[in-house]
Amino acid sequence: MIYRRLIRPLLFQMEAEEAHNFVFSRLKRWQHSEAFLEFLKGQLCVTDSKLEVQTAGLRFPNPVGLAAGFDKNGALIPALSATGFGFLEIGSVTAEPSAGNRKPRMFRLPSDRALINRMGLNNDGARAVAQGLPAKAARKVPLGINIAKTPNLHRSTEGGIYDYVRSYKLLAPHADYTTINISCPNTGDGKSFESPELFLRLMQALAEVRLRDVPFFIKFSADTSDSVLRELLMIAEEAQADGYVAVNTSVSRDGLATPNGELEAIGNGGLSGTPLAKTAADRIAYIRERTAPGKTLISVGGIDSPKEARKRLQAGADLIQIYTGLVYEGPQLPGTICRELLRSW
Repeated sequence: MIYRRLIRPLLFQMEAEEAHNFVFSRLKRWQHSEAFLEFLKGQLCVTDSKLEVQTAGLRFPNPVGLAAGFDKNGALIPALSATGFGFLEIGSVTAEPSAGNRKPRMFRLPSDRALINRMGLNNDGARAVAQGLPAKAARKVPLGINIAKTPNLHRSTEGGIYDYVRSYKLLAPHADYTTINISCPNTGDGKSFESPELFLRLMQALAEVRLRDVPFFIKFSADTSDSVLRELLMIAEEAQADGYVAVNTSVSRDGLATPNGELEAIGNGGLSGTPLAKTAADRIAYIRERTAPGKTLISVGGIDSPKEARKRLQAGADLIQIYTGLVYEGPQLPGTICRELLRSW
């Protein structure tokens, strides 16, 4: 309540990326204080063995995770681990450092409880990220690393595959699980590996370097057709993927309350938040019906309440992820979801 009434109005006076950086910089500074971390835990964490999830050979303290995009380089792991998340996914990380697209590149759509971003995969690069991560023994919750192709580099298929493989080899030893992100609508060339033919070649290349003790997930787009998704799932199942993350942001603007003129002024980018909720829930159910028993499914997109979280779990998700929901509901959202899940179980 304090967030929605006091903090959110102040943050919303800033541009979206400026507000993100404001919060990020303070968390990065304050996370070195044990007193601050204990304060966060006391205020935000909900701990109960009933919330634990065992999947993909990992133990998650609760099913609510942070989606990729918030902490691209893994710089806030101590602070984020103290805010009630059951796991964290950092990235997307690319083989080469990327400054991303020109600003402004993140926009709020308050009437839709949504964001549009065209960040462009800004990150420090796989080697730097790997070197900066805390040791596995020092982490409080499982850490996933989301891997994408370096934008505007390696335009050829072979070069793109090499880019993924290079990142995977650098990052997988430091991850509790990896997510191969084959779609990124906020870069100019980020959707090429959603082609079944190219996806097959990517899976074959990654199979040669894959670490079998690190779960291996695939992240799908919100915009992939059922027929293409079915083909991708068949390839991924043959490659023995351990699970799937669905969905990424969308290029669609259908059904939004935000005026068309405002959307046109914003321009290109990936849509996230409440408008993706139905698509994301439908995709999880679709994937659950078409994959082998025991595969780990992570639902992301439009989860901003306990009701929506329960809906995803009922649709077949083992775990859920949030990001845009934090912008609108604040840092208490993971704990709120966990408390309501406990009441309903």
